[in-house]
Amino acid sequence: MFGFLKIKGTKKAQASLKVPASVAPSRSQAHSNIHHELIRVVLKDTLRLHGIPLGWLACEVITIARSAGKNELHIQLMVMKWNEKLLRYAGALQQQLLLGLDRFDPSVDHSKYIVSWRFSPSCSIPFKQMPDPKFWLSGDEPPVVNEAPIPILDRRRAPRPPKALLLAPSFFDTCDRSSNFPATDVIPLR
Repeated sequence: MFGFLKIKGTKKAQASLKVPASVAPSRSQAHSNIHHELIRVVLKDTLRLHGIPLGWLACEVITIARSAGKNELHIQLMVMKWNEKLLRYAGALQQQLLLGLDRFDPSVDHSKYIVSWRFSPSCSIPFKQMPDPKFWLSGDEPPVVNEAPIPILDRRRAPRPPKALLLAPSFFDTCDRSSNFPATDVIPLR
């Protein structure tokens, strides 16, 4: 009755049912998809760990074939919401992302990944024009403090204060020496 739905036994009809090898996911492609998802998860975890809202950055992972059997991963971080604080620490965030990847998958050398930054057209960049060339030579920026990173197993969120001995100022340090009173001799207690 519904003979038109049945596939005839011709070779051409049977060949059309097969999935071409280029479309079927290969083992390396599945492995690459796992790496792509791992990068996205680690980025999300890194943003959460450092208190950066998840909607500020997006991630696109691209596999680049360099030579036969050699692929490189290109991580493209897209700024979705403009924030100067985020851009000031972009290099540190990039480093933390790569360290996070090292923690999750230590068997892979993540230092060879290519990381680039891109700005979404809707991220509301406030600067539409470049500043005067003299702007770059002015010293308006605060000095950069090179702090050592907090070890990953440390529970603190901020580095320890320096080991300087903090003493409260004594009474004698705060006295006005310009008065005409003679200095008092300090006698040790017995």
